[in-house]
Amino acid sequence: VVEPYLTDQWYVAADVLAKPAIKAVEDGDTVFVPKNWEKTYFEWMNNIQPWCISRQLWWGHQIPAWYGPDGQHFVAFNESEALQLARTRYADMAKNSAKGSADRAKGEGYSNLDLSDLSRDPDVLDTWFSSALWPFSTLGWPDATPEVARYYPTSVLVTGFDIIFFWVARMMMMGLHFQKNVPPFKDIYIHALVRDGQGQKMSKSKGNVLDPLDIIDGIEIDALVTKRTTGLMKPEDAPRIAKDTKKEFPAGIPAYGTDALRFTLARMAAQGRDIKLALPVIEGNRNFATKLWNASRFAEMNECVRQRDFDIKKVTNTLNRWIAGETERAANAVTAGIEGYKFNEASGAIYEFVWGVFCDWYLELIKPILMGDDEEAKAETRATVAWVLDQILKLLHPFMPFITEELWAHMVEHGEARRNLLCLSEWPQLSGLANVKVDEEIAWVIAFVEEVRSVRQEMNVPAGLKVPLQVSGANANTRNWLHDHEDTLKRLARADSLTIVKAPPKGAALMVVGEATIGLPLEGIIDMGAERKRLEKEIAKAESDKGKAETWLANESNVANSPPQVLDLNRARVVEGAEKIQRLKAALKRIET
Repeated sequence: VVEPYLTDQWYVAADVLAKPAIKAVEDGDTVFVPKNWEKTYFEWMNNIQPWCISRQLWWGHQIPAWYGPDGQHFVAFNESEALQLARTRYADMAKNSAKGSADRAKGEGYSNLDLSDLSRDPDVLDTWFSSALWPFSTLGWPDATPEVARYYPTSVLVTGFDIIFFWVARMMMMGLHFQKNVPPFKDIYIHALVRDGQGQKMSKSKGNVLDPLDIIDGIEIDALVTKRTTGLMKPEDAPRIAKDTKKEFPAGIPAYGTDALRFTLARMAAQGRDIKLALPVIEGNRNFATKLWNASRFAEMNECVRQRDFDIKKVTNTLNRWIAGETERAANAVTAGIEGYKFNEASGAIYEFVWGVFCDWYLELIKPILMGDDEEAKAETRATVAWVLDQILKLLHPFMPFITEELWAHMVEHGEARRNLLCLSEWPQLSGLANVKVDEEIAWVIAFVEEVRSVRQEMNVPAGLKVPLQVSGANANTRNWLHDHEDTLKRLARADSLTIVKAPPKGAALMVVGEATIGLPLEGIIDMGAERKRLEKEIAKAESDKGKAETWLANESNVANSPPQVLDLNRARVVEGAEKIQRLKAALKRIET
């Protein structure tokens, strides 16, 4: 018969340690981000039980307790201190016990102990006990080192929700106990859980684990299958896992690089949400890195290099003043996102600025200047491009450190030398660059081009075909903008002419930008009847697809028994379907008008 063997264990009065740790969070000395994780912390701390800290393992910090010949224990900092405690105790027994008593005899017999008479407890401390000392033990504690004085308390702890009670709470208790009631960190950022592309928790038993190194360096399909089917808890699942892996990654995983993976995780790190890690998303962010590299090459080819003592506040060209203001907004948005631990907003802000503002618009809008004859405007624009790229590299560096550091070094081969590495440069702190009138003017130019491009695409106007555009209802300000940016508008909107008329032409697709109406004549450009039938057919299909998703969601059994990713998919189909129907009906209305 196998029976449990009761042994002595060491415990910590955790309820005593928990009180200061609870108060520190209640008083705001330490803050959880997102704040809702405080509930998990309080639930455990307010119901805490005595903490068994002894473990019967080979490895770990051995419990600092020594036993005398009679089994009495002595908890001490080291052996010498334990021996002194033992000698004192037995000497007191010999001195204070009655003559002839057993205690007096024991005391007299043990008062001259040496180290060989003591035996140390063979148990080791619980892993989480040792880990709880991490914020200060790594800095030289218990000695009063300069590192403890400088680096304790730390600023922020980044961790997962599943170890709030294992590690976070214990570090709080130990820090407050050993460091004069000072908590070990100001902020506790609880990050999301990274799941697979279908929203399932990654598990070796499921065979759906994505190794970050395989995403960074790439892996062939045979090696990936071997990796996912080795060491399974259920070897009989190997054929299914192999089949699923080959279906999901028929050619293996290509090398996406470290920056693309880091940027993906940052862009998806919304507070309170888990991350669904899918390769197409990582590929999109790798393409973003390529976009930045190509933009830097464009700048290099056009001699856009750093200039000594360049002052962005003194630029005069409208486009350069506009991009300076946009850079300021981007810098403020990225800074606010990082400081608020909203890394998805910070990375999203720099993504939108680099791709949507700098590359797609600014570099396109300045091409006539760079190819023109106005040397003064050209010089200012070149210097502005280089300045903006520097700010981009700084703002993007926390998320994509490798490509940004490489470009930081590479972009000055023909310009002003760098003073230091990018990682040691100053963070952008920009102000006073935005100009309302300039913003309004360039925003109008962009809206004009976007509207025309959108309608051309909706109406199936051939991409290479240049069409006439007619503007009516424009006020004096808009007329000036039309005149100043005529060449740019015609080039980007693919128009062969741009004329001002009194009234919109008949048979034209109409767009409103500001107070003006833009007419795009369609007669003779597209087959109106065929286009009407095409749009009606697409509307019917979109309504059918949306209806199927709505019917599926209306079935309570489907909602109750389906995994979250299936629910999200059908909800997305409803939203996307409604948006598509709205766009198609707007296009049909243009034809009917």
